[in-house]
Amino acid sequence: MSEIEARKYTSIRNLREEIRQDMEDYKLLMSGSVDPDYTYLLPVQDTQFNLFREYLDKQIADNIKKLNELTEQNNE
Repeated sequence: MSEIEARKYTSIRNLREEIRQDMEDYKLLMSGSVDPDYTYLLPVQDTQFNLFREYLDKQIADNIKKLNELTEQNNE
């Protein structure tokens, strides 16, 4: 495997992991069932909640777009 292929593989793997983590955060945020020890991590006000949800939505969409581009390049 060449260095360029290795970098693409690593980038794809990292993006997949970021998407998984963001999806877990989103799932946790929307479930409302958070361990009381970690409630300080979640926004308190509704506007902050919505901003964080929108941020996660954008991050997930952007990372999926990047992943699609990388996999298309990898298939060429």
